[in-house]
Amino acid sequence: MKIPRRRSALVGAATVLALVGVLSGCGDNGSDTAAGSASGGKGGGKITIGVPGIPPIFLNTVMYVGEKQGFFKDRGLDVTLRPLTTGADVGRAVQSGEIQGGIIGTPGAVALRASGGSIVSVMGFPKPTYLLASTDPGVTTCEAVKGKTVAVDAVGAPKALALASMLDSCGLGPKDVSTINVGGPPTVDALVAGQVKVAVLHPDELATVREKIKPGTKVGEIMTLAGVDPLEHYTVLVTSKKALDGPAREQWVDVVAAVRESIAYMNDPAHIKQVAAVASGVTKAPESVTEAALPTFLSLGVWPKSGDGLDREAIEHTIEGAVAAGNVPRQKAPTYDELADPSVFADATGK
Repeated sequence: MKIPRRRSALVGAATVLALVGVLSGCGDNGSDTAAGSASGGKGGGKITIGVPGIPPIFLNTVMYVGEKQGFFKDRGLDVTLRPLTTGADVGRAVQSGEIQGGIIGTPGAVALRASGGSIVSVMGFPKPTYLLASTDPGVTTCEAVKGKTVAVDAVGAPKALALASMLDSCGLGPKDVSTINVGGPPTVDALVAGQVKVAVLHPDELATVREKIKPGTKVGEIMTLAGVDPLEHYTVLVTSKKALDGPAREQWVDVVAAVRESIAYMNDPAHIKQVAAVASGVTKAPESVTEAALPTFLSLGVWPKSGDGLDREAIEHTIEGAVAAGNVPRQKAPTYDELADPSVFADATGK
């Protein structure tokens, strides 16, 4: 199968350009603030971590499980999870020192670093959750999408980029389909009402459609972005480089250890209802929807059951994709070792 070169994640092409513009006024001074540690370098202490989406998206469930189950508190961490509108907003806040770390799209992290930002990834959530769904019984394959109208978020935004990558896997291009820009809950409503029959969704959105749609109407999953591009890297948990070079590093060792506990908790079938309840509180979706969607997120490997989620090949693939798409000049593109620090996970887990 051909691996597509187009990129998608929480930060789309338009957002990347906006991020680059903002960063032209940001330097390392803001990162000095992010490097500060209330614990004096002994681990623990107060820390604010940004999460994308208002309300936060399903991906962030792992952080809220850590908060609700006390995994952060057990390590002496006083963690505040701050929702921001997009991954780009999280990246800007980390770079300026407004917050100490956060979750951003991997292509956004590449662009931020290429533009002079000083963020470093300490853990990854590697697998994208975008999927292509259809309520049309005649559209069950990638090839069958040709000539159809597909609901996405906006031109150059994550779902539109995900659609381009998925269609590319079967030789289709932008001119082979029409798109309608709706995004988020309106996409779900449009599918339920029959106003559109093909859309790019997340698993929780798919579960919502299946719950709301007229009984007897089949809602099929055509493909996933993770399935057509196994090396697509989705998101990373980042902090400032100076934080990792200074006394605050121990905080991040503790954060990563707590996140690992959260992932293990979420993967225990005995906890599915508790995790669904947390996800419902985060996304504001009914618990029936979050419980139905959770197994899909887990099976995709969105939250890595083992390892740090910072696979070198996948991240280098994403860096190269950003260059190929023209979002990052090759001479300014970061290397894997500039973008990721696997030693934090190693210290957190003893591996």
